[in-house]
Amino acid sequence: MQYTVQLSTGSRFHQEYEAQDIIARLSQVFELISVDKLMLGWYPNEDMYLRLKEFLSKYGTKMVLWLPVFSDTAEFGSIHKAVALWGKDIAPSLVQSGETFDFCCPSSPDNIDLVKEMYHKYFSTSGFDGVFMDRIRTHSFGGGVSGVLSCGCPRCAEKHFENGVSLDDVRKAYETLEDNFFDKLPNGSFAHEITENFFNSKCKIIDQGVGELCKHFKDLGLEVGLDTFAPLMSRFVGQDYNLLAQHADFVKPMLYRRTLAPAGLGYEYYLLKSSAPKAQGYEAIQMDANFLDDQLKALSNLPCHVYAGIEINHHPELVKTSPQYVRECLDVIGKNGCTGAALSWNIMQAPLSHIEVLSSK
Repeated sequence: MQYTVQLSTGSRFHQEYEAQDIIARLSQVFELISVDKLMLGWYPNEDMYLRLKEFLSKYGTKMVLWLPVFSDTAEFGSIHKAVALWGKDIAPSLVQSGETFDFCCPSSPDNIDLVKEMYHKYFSTSGFDGVFMDRIRTHSFGGGVSGVLSCGCPRCAEKHFENGVSLDDVRKAYETLEDNFFDKLPNGSFAHEITENFFNSKCKIIDQGVGELCKHFKDLGLEVGLDTFAPLMSRFVGQDYNLLAQHADFVKPMLYRRTLAPAGLGYEYYLLKSSAPKAQGYEAIQMDANFLDDQLKALSNLPCHVYAGIEINHHPELVKTSPQYVRECLDVIGKNGCTGAALSWNIMQAPLSHIEVLSSK
């Protein structure tokens, strides 16, 4: 089993940890397990990253930049914000730890160029071996129905039109069907053709921007990874694994079954059901090992590596993990033939007991 480790160094203007503290924690981790990649960011500090690169080189561990794409980039430069199909701004339901979850337009060339500029201006001389792109999506139901039915700017409307979708028709369909706009069939597709077509088009728009960024970074000789929602919720935020995986060296599906925060499966599913309570096809889900197994089976034929993302950090209210939970995740991941596990999303907040159970795997 290969392991990647994720670590938050902070946001644009706030540094979470000093280099010596990160090295001290990683030294503990590396005594227990071998780590293929360390994914960290996105506080810009060249000296810190060069120190970490020197440390990691002793273990043969790659250093990969954790970089936001369609959210949390406004601190680095001006952005074109995403708007709902009705032209209004979208208010996300949660802001935490300096992260805004306030998404920008995925079709804006300026927004794409900003991500490239962020790398070249702040990180290109820091010794990174790759780029791990986060927030490659639109709002989830954390922005309500308006968040999921976005972006509705004129530029996105034109992109949808090129994909055979009229946003005027989508608006009218939702105003007529209301919650039932999101009805799902047993095979996982949407019950209404206009809904299916809208989300297919939305995935293509996200894929176009992400594909351009993947090519840019690969042309620089960098490995490219993508942070993705679990299959259960991925299409709502514009992520089609079959499209995105064509560009990436690896994907990290966020299979967070114990997280009551953004990207947590139970959290996001609850937001869906509370935002569209009359929608059909959304039964109660047991977030057990069988559910994890089903989610991983949906990713079995991708043309890139899969590092299954499991939460290794712990919070008594928001992230109720345990060593037993971590062991259960690893057992299921191993059965499904994944390349490895991504220990998420902040190794600095992981109890040592959660890491010790990995040493025998």
